[in-house]
Amino acid sequence: MDHHVFKDLVPSYLEHLTSEETNKQMGVHMEQCKECREYVHDMREEWMSEHVHVQAKEDRNVDYFKKVRSKNRKKIFTIVASLLFLFLILMLSYYLLFVRMWIADANDVQTTIQKQGKTVTLTFTSKQDNHFLLPRKEQLNQDYIDWMIIYEKREDFSTPESLKNEINITYTFLDENTLLLDNGKEKKLTADDKISIQYKHHTKELSLIDLYHSDL
Repeated sequence: MDHHVFKDLVPSYLEHLTSEETNKQMGVHMEQCKECREYVHDMREEWMSEHVHVQAKEDRNVDYFKKVRSKNRKKIFTIVASLLFLFLILMLSYYLLFVRMWIADANDVQTTIQKQGKTVTLTFTSKQDNHFLLPRKEQLNQDYIDWMIIYEKREDFSTPESLKNEINITYTFLDENTLLLDNGKEKKLTADDKISIQYKHHTKELSLIDLYHSDL
């Protein structure tokens, strides 16, 4: 085996990629050639140095990814904890505002209708001292508020300042048969256009046309 062939095979030899027969031939050649022995020795040290460097780089990359994963876990934990805290706050708020509230009895609520120009205002007032009302208003079948539940609540430390013992629902008419909607459109009224007001034991219905002419 000549020197050129030997030196070409050294990288594969050091990585144990050469065949057993080739290894024997290279071993025989190194016994006979000092230059090639030293060449293999130098190449082995260089290969070991590069291997250690690559391994150290890989270790640094592993450490970096571990740190990234650790930071990501902390971020995820913080986000989950924040969402859980927010959920608990919302649940507590729901409990204080609604679970401790009840649908009002019609006998405990004074209902009045006031008309000023083309505007008709339904006013609900609690007859109980230190009681507050809260309406839940919906547009179920119409483009206007056609259904509502009147809730009642005692005054306590959880009572929001927005709650009052009197609430108002306003409708604007263009004439006795035409309602002006919140979006600016007009709605021609029929006898079927009604407002449903749900109390504890029954639901009261008011015709919008009658509402325009009513005076309670």
